[in-house]
Amino acid sequence: MENSIYFTQVKVYLSQLTVDEQEDVIRFYQEYAEDAQLSGERLISELGTPKQLARRILVDYSLRLEEDDIHHTYEHESTRQDRQNWIKQEFNLISIVLEGLLTSVVWVPAMLLILICLFATIGIAAIVIVALIYYLLTGLFQIVGGLAILPSNWATGLYQGGIGLIIVGLQFVAWPVGVTIIRTVFRALMRFVKYVGRRFSHKGKEVTHHA
Repeated sequence: MENSIYFTQVKVYLSQLTVDEQEDVIRFYQEYAEDAQLSGERLISELGTPKQLARRILVDYSLRLEEDDIHHTYEHESTRQDRQNWIKQEFNLISIVLEGLLTSVVWVPAMLLILICLFATIGIAAIVIVALIYYLLTGLFQIVGGLAILPSNWATGLYQGGIGLIIVGLQFVAWPVGVTIIRTVFRALMRFVKYVGRRFSHKGKEVTHHA
């Protein structure tokens, strides 16, 4: 495969980057290939197929974007829109890393492990949320039940209503704790995804340190 054809194919897979970014990264690898006198099978052996190289580039760009302090502000902002933007950005990074890993059989086990961790994280979040909602509803039902029997049996009504108030009151502590648990698990997942992404994008080669 001629170098011009190779890099044209690489550019096709870089549609997520801006035109300027595409030109910069293609120019970098073209100069690298020229300096190292790489072409044909040697070029593919060194950099991988056009799709593999493009996926490594996209993963590397996404990780660099993630590490930018400006983009970390989403995590620390209190507005709902900012939190949604941060979560969307993190899931987009997971998607890009998984797509990259899928281009190489060697990285399929890592991809499967990320998927397992992702589903485990979603499962933990679902369990925590369901448990919190369950106890909140239980407390409310206890209060309603206590009020219902209060005229006929005030002692039992007060006891049941008091238990309900305690359960509902504990929600002010339980919900922040639950959110903290979910965030901690999600951050652990993202640390693992970023670790795998860096290993994949660098792949032991200095040539991935472009731009």
